Amino acid sequence: MGKIIVQKFGGTSVQNHSARDLALDHVQAAVDQGYQVVMVVSAMGRKGDPYATDSLLNLVSENHQTQLTAQELDQLMATGELISMSVMVNQARQRKMKVAGLTGAQAGVITNYDYQSALVDHVDPKAILTAFQTVDVVIVAGFQGVTTDGHVTTLGRGGSDTSATAIGAALNACFVDIFTDVNGVMNRDPKQDPSAQVIPFLTYTEMVRMAENGAKVVHPRAVKIAMNAEIPFRVRSTYRVTEQGCTIIGSSRLIK
Repeated sequence: MGKIIVQKFGGTSVQNHSARDLALDHVQAAVDQGYQVVMVVSAMGRKGDPYATDSLLNLVSENHQTQLTAQELDQLMATGELISMSVMVNQARQRKMKVAGLTGAQAGVITNYDYQSALVDHVDPKAILTAFQTVDVVIVAGFQGVTTDGHVTTLGRGGSDTSATAIGAALNACFVDIFTDVNGVMNRDPKQDPSAQVIPFLTYTEMVRMAENGAKVVHPRAVKIAMNAEIPFRVRSTYRVTEQGCTIIGSSRLIK
């Protein structure tokens, strides 16, 4: 078994064919460096796009009301990531990449029963490790898991980030990459201040504090999982292949 890393790609990073090709470029680059890669994918696009989570919810909501139970709603909400995973597997194989695709349940993500915001109890990495015996890349549907008796759950806002760090912790991954449509963690909001710059390094504690204070790049739950497992992770741009973004590590240094 080779060195394992986890790379997570958000909705805008998988929203269309060209974006998915860029995502696969990152994955292929890691494979070329000798890594086996768990690629965690979100649903494709954002609100208004056909397979985004909000669009799926709109299919069964009228005036923000639905006739589905919480359990049934999670079954619907999880389908966006299933579609994304299947499409990504197909596109990767068109590039002759050796890949396998798994749902959150198949990947061993076990949660509690808190539908729409389930907590990960543990990850059983057996299926991922088995897949790595024959492939270089395992593509996993993020944002979802399963209870011990087989009920599909979703992990709430930032759930694919949580999937990535939880899987990374279970596999003792070398590191986790969180790919997004921004260059990394910025010192200011780039939408309000064009001179905003990437912070090259942060500690886990600093990243948790920023996330809890409103920074939306990584969910604090995901950061805490990485911190407890002492797994470094990076926040990077899908669209800037050579840039390293922001690295979050256990160092006590304070980055201004």
